Amino acid sequence: MNKFLIFIMIAFWGVSCSAQKSSPRKIQEFVQEFVSDSNFYTAGIGIVISDVESGKILAHNQAHLGLIPASTQKLITTTTALELFGAHYQFTTNIETDGSITKQGVLTGNIIIHGNGDPTLGSKYFYPEKNAIASLFVKQLREKGIKSIDGNIIIDDTYLKASIPPSWIWEDIGNYYGAIPHGINYLDNLYTLYFKSGKPGNLTQITRTDPPQLDLQFENKVISSAENRDLAYIFGGNISNQRIIEGSIPKNKTDFAVKGAMLSPKTYLLEDLEKACMKSNITIQHRIIKAQIKTPLFEFNSPELKEIVRITNQKSVNLFADHLLFEIGHSKLGEADWETGIKAIKYYWKEKGLSTNFIRLCDGSGLSHYNLVTAQFFDQLLRYMYKSKLRNEFISSLPVAGKSGTLKYFGKNTPLEGKWKSKTGSMTGVRTFCGYISNKKGKVLAVTILINNYTSLHSLNNKLQKLLIQLYNS
Repeated sequence: MNKFLIFIMIAFWGVSCSAQKSSPRKIQEFVQEFVSDSNFYTAGIGIVISDVESGKILAHNQAHLGLIPASTQKLITTTTALELFGAHYQFTTNIETDGSITKQGVLTGNIIIHGNGDPTLGSKYFYPEKNAIASLFVKQLREKGIKSIDGNIIIDDTYLKASIPPSWIWEDIGNYYGAIPHGINYLDNLYTLYFKSGKPGNLTQITRTDPPQLDLQFENKVISSAENRDLAYIFGGNISNQRIIEGSIPKNKTDFAVKGAMLSPKTYLLEDLEKACMKSNITIQHRIIKAQIKTPLFEFNSPELKEIVRITNQKSVNLFADHLLFEIGHSKLGEADWETGIKAIKYYWKEKGLSTNFIRLCDGSGLSHYNLVTAQFFDQLLRYMYKSKLRNEFISSLPVAGKSGTLKYFGKNTPLEGKWKSKTGSMTGVRTFCGYISNKKGKVLAVTILINNYTSLHSLNNKLQKLLIQLYNS
């Protein structure tokens, strides 16, 4: 062989090997450039980037620092639920009777609805029509031949005790994203206030509510604003029916919607069921009837867990994530509450070999500012799930850059579009990303970026996008 050709081949091989060896070093340089930005002077930044196949850590920064995860915490809850229950798991709401049905279609007893923690009952994410559950209820009664109910419709919501985590902040708990789990849930546990606004600085008016008859009293302090954003906040917890609404909404609106967390979802479910029965000429006598032996009538099944997880991660639904936490606790340790769910989750991942000693969980959704998770833990979780038999269900639940969920507009018309799949999290001073990027060589990298205590919003998305594009090109 020509000596010159041999020399060229050896040189090419050497350069190739050198490039391969320098790749992790280059990625570490990208990370160092990112965290050294002057806009992050006050920030704590945890980053881990790894190769999902080999498990090799390619770059890191403050990987063991406990940081507020915000909504990326939903990954911990949803992956645990998938692993424990499987993709096809369903919540079931059981409907029973303590009476019997006569030939004339009279139910000589009560109808009892047992809530078993289904967070999706009547949810807008799964039922396009608001009255879908009431319609299904009436349809089932007709199929059973029931024309009249001697007793009452009774809703049993004792499956769990509704409570607010003590670490949730006051400005969150009355708003739509502060809706808490109940034994029976309905319409995402939300109500809507409709406002009329005028000139900037003028007090607004509440024109109507949905549902119409709310078990709440409102003190409206919301003003009209030239700023075209919803900056209205509802203040009030689950031990009082008093609500104060403060802040502002855009000027000159006639029907501006602001959503809040229901106090008692079962109240509104009962109202809708009774109205639907009346409309369908099914009478309810409301007699007090001594309970007899209960027999099943029918049941409502939730969508499959993989669909609940998809909505939870794509739309970042706090209620769904927190309910999954409760269900995990109930399934593994026999109690449906915050503390038991957290204990069960940490125990599960510790058994799987993940580093749970240095994480602090206070809920399932990430709404609490007291949650602390390390980038190292998220990296271990991402690599574990990539090799799980439920990998496809998990990855398909993640928002996709430029295409879906909370990443719909991030990375659009860049190399990241369709290649970066990640759960996102945000609250004041916090931005977090946990997911996977497929680089241009076809290699999949697990990427965790947790940013806390930053004070400058200037070009943050551009900085994140630049780092991720560098990873794509690596």
